[in-house]
Amino acid sequence: MDTEAKQAFDTGMVKARAGDPAAAAEAFTEALNREPNWLQARMNRGSVWFLARNYPAAIADFDAVLAADPAHADAYLNRSMAKFGAGDKDGSEIDLAKAAELAPNNPTIIAARGAAHMRGGDTVAAVADFSRLVEMDPKNTTARLNRASARIQLAEFQSAIADCDEVLKIDPKNRDSRVNRATAHIMMRDYAGARDEAEWLIANEPGSIEGLYIRGVARTGLEQFAEALKDLDEVVKKAPKLAAAWAARANARYHLGDPAAEADYREAFRIDTTASLRVILRLVRDQAKDRPNEVLAECQKFRAKDRSDAVSLARRGLTRLFQNRPADASLDFNAFRKLVPGDGPILDALIAGANKVMAAKKGA
Repeated sequence: MDTEAKQAFDTGMVKARAGDPAAAAEAFTEALNREPNWLQARMNRGSVWFLARNYPAAIADFDAVLAADPAHADAYLNRSMAKFGAGDKDGSEIDLAKAAELAPNNPTIIAARGAAHMRGGDTVAAVADFSRLVEMDPKNTTARLNRASARIQLAEFQSAIADCDEVLKIDPKNRDSRVNRATAHIMMRDYAGARDEAEWLIANEPGSIEGLYIRGVARTGLEQFAEALKDLDEVVKKAPKLAAAWAARANARYHLGDPAAEADYREAFRIDTTASLRVILRLVRDQAKDRPNEVLAECQKFRAKDRSDAVSLARRGLTRLFQNRPADASLDFNAFRKLVPGDGPILDALIAGANKVMAAKKGA
């Protein structure tokens, strides 16, 4: 082994650990200039190129490693990540599958495959991978947290909470487990439980945006609208690009009879339609289930006070839709379109979202 090549390699390792991937790549290049067949140096250079987001250079290095060693599972895994970064989703999946074929019991590969399943929407397969990691190491808190997130998407809320409970036994101050538990409580309409989790987050992280947001949503669910508005005002101020916060604040403002709610709804949809739909439809659906007559009466009261109140038309229409009264809902939706024609796309998204929720419920 060339002494100067070894020194350059060691320098590359130091630079990589220091968070300077460009300098690390330069050092590994020097090592490779002196020892062109040194696969570990080429693997390392590919890895730091990946960290520097120079995906083509990273892929080229992993290509070279695999040309020399076609059974190098880590090279397939790393090239998979680099291809995903470069936008080659299909190539990334092929490489990840090959890595798993070569090293089926490698925890890092299983974790990467679980994450890929989550990204691709195959939540059941993701749970299977994260479950395998937990079986391999019951103290793997990352796997438990990832499984909790996947279980929430599958509406397995109690199982998600159980995963978070286990994490907290190992790491009592783990904030992500609190966030996941709070999310599960909200989805179960246990707003008091979600509020308690938020209080813990705020106490341990004063000014926590997530804590304030969760508490704001929980307080809205508990119909503590004035208190919710204080929390959500702070969230919007600190995180103006968070669509869910705008939508949640709009919900609180609407119930307080604040006409500024309309502007908040528009801003929420401008930033992120999907996040906005999730926040709005959850509240409308829950209220339509728990107290539909009160909801309809409230909408009527708001409309009597202000005939230009389009939000009440949309809310009443969605409530009627959730009650399986599509003809009555259409009357409200048609009136909404006449009153605020420019907001038609928002209403279309809400109706489509509500129909999707009801279809999923029927299929469950």
